[in-house]
Amino acid sequence: MDGTGSRSTDIETQSDGTLRVTHRGVQIVVSAKQNDRGAWVAQIGASVDGKPFALPDVEPVTPEWTTQAEALRDGVERGCYLVDRSSAGRGLEDSAHGSGES
Repeated sequence: MDGTGSRSTDIETQSDGTLRVTHRGVQIVVSAKQNDRGAWVAQIGASVDGKPFALPDVEPVTPEWTTQAEALRDGVERGCYLVDRSSAGRGLEDSAHGSGES
């Protein structure tokens, strides 16, 4: 496998500790914050062409992690999973790359 299929994901680490991920044409931004118990929790946002992209809310409980790195890794995995689960996410990669033909 050459890694160029529709499931390719590019991850970029920002100087402020956030991760920017492009998955299926959706840009996912993941940060991690400590809660009042000291556990780390991922915060996930998504956009397409600079416009907010609503991710489905499929988990009743947000996972907590011991380290910031674990929370960030979880956020990337969950963000990609949620894009895959989103009915609106299907076919986004094609439109993001300009094919746009119907």
